[in-house]
Amino acid sequence: MNIRFATLADVPAFVELGRNFHALTRFAAYPYNPDRVAQQLHAAIETGQNRNNTHCFFVAEDSQGQPVGGLIGCIEQHFFSEQLVASIIHYDVLPEKRMAGAGLRLLTAFRKWAENRGAVELNAGVNSGVHLDKMDRFLRRLGFQQTGGNYSLSLARKKPV
Repeated sequence: MNIRFATLADVPAFVELGRNFHALTRFAAYPYNPDRVAQQLHAAIETGQNRNNTHCFFVAEDSQGQPVGGLIGCIEQHFFSEQLVASIIHYDVLPEKRMAGAGLRLLTAFRKWAENRGAVELNAGVNSGVHLDKMDRFLRRLGFQQTGGNYSLSLARKKPV
């Protein structure tokens, strides 16, 4: 398992991986827009390469060099302080590759990236709505503490009868 920074050449593969990840979450009910995903991936890669270096996009590859997962993160000053906080924007690994260490290696790379930039905290939110118990155990084993929860309220209008 290899972890590396994403390049623009990775975008098409991650648009397709994103389709798979999307289908496995509570967001599957939302329309998947591959053009928007490609734009967002481009932005994450380009923002990670600019002089501010506020974003990162790590790729996990299998032994054949095929992407099997990724982690997109950012670092910014906290709203009420100059202290830097690193947050995961998106983090996923193909289900059949999750026990091969890709998830741990991605998170380790993100942690090192954040520490190298002076972050005082790493935040990981889980809003996919699936495998919450497994993700909770995984993050707690790595030293994370639960500090809140995720809530959502559907504002989609129901069609009149």
